[in-house]
Amino acid sequence: MAVTNFIPEIWNAQMLEDFRETAVAASLVNREYEGDATRGNTVHITSAVDVAVKDYKAAGRTTAADAVSDTGQDLLIDQEKSFDFYVDDIDRRQAAGSMDAYTRSAAAGLAEDSDKFILATAVTGAGSTTTGDGATTPAAVTNPADIFRVLRDLRKVLNKAKVPQGGRVALINAEFEAMLLDADAKLTSVDVSGSPAGLREATLGRLLGFDLVTTENLPVVDKAQALALYRPSVAYVSQITETEGMRAQDKFADRLRGLHVYGGKVIRPKGVAVWTNA
Repeated sequence: MAVTNFIPEIWNAQMLEDFRETAVAASLVNREYEGDATRGNTVHITSAVDVAVKDYKAAGRTTAADAVSDTGQDLLIDQEKSFDFYVDDIDRRQAAGSMDAYTRSAAAGLAEDSDKFILATAVTGAGSTTTGDGATTPAAVTNPADIFRVLRDLRKVLNKAKVPQGGRVALINAEFEAMLLDADAKLTSVDVSGSPAGLREATLGRLLGFDLVTTENLPVVDKAQALALYRPSVAYVSQITETEGMRAQDKFADRLRGLHVYGGKVIRPKGVAVWTNA
């Protein structure tokens, strides 16, 4: 029997909904260029150059127009990941509304894969990169009391680049978080964190203008790493382009498979800074 009750549109909608619920980095970056993402497509991103502000009085109260142009960047949708699995009696399971377990499992896998891609792309394309021994960050941090200085200096890097204050996020791994939440760091105190409850549990709240998010999908996992970014600086496009159900050829089961295509790029390098402990 074929999978007669399988409806790709419904599955796609559920997959995308579950994807958004489980994705971390994908929900923190720029998705405005998403549109109709398909394999091999290129998104052309146009950016206006800065317009000069001139002293009208010093110029004798006369003005002349400047020639302006725009700059372009290409975001290539070059990542393709698939899921393909067997489900017994998919017709009955879908009709009974019991497909959630499969959609959530597949979506979680897609979300983790895309988060790793986005964060690796952001780290590689960051306008400021240090390893804990540069002029803008402290030496290799071993004392939790010094971890505050890392976020302070990441903030300084973005401020010096005139990055807008709103929409900033700092993604940190478990090694960084452990020092951040250490009692010696004093960041669990209201007077330091600025949060009514201090920094508590898995929700780290805000600190120095950053939304703090913990993730193990950063490229470095064996030592402390922090990625600070202004959300519009990293562009990401994603689409689950195909899903199809069919009868298995070698067992009494149905088969479901699909394809996720996506791409990403740092389009404003000055809005991204990364720190990795030496």
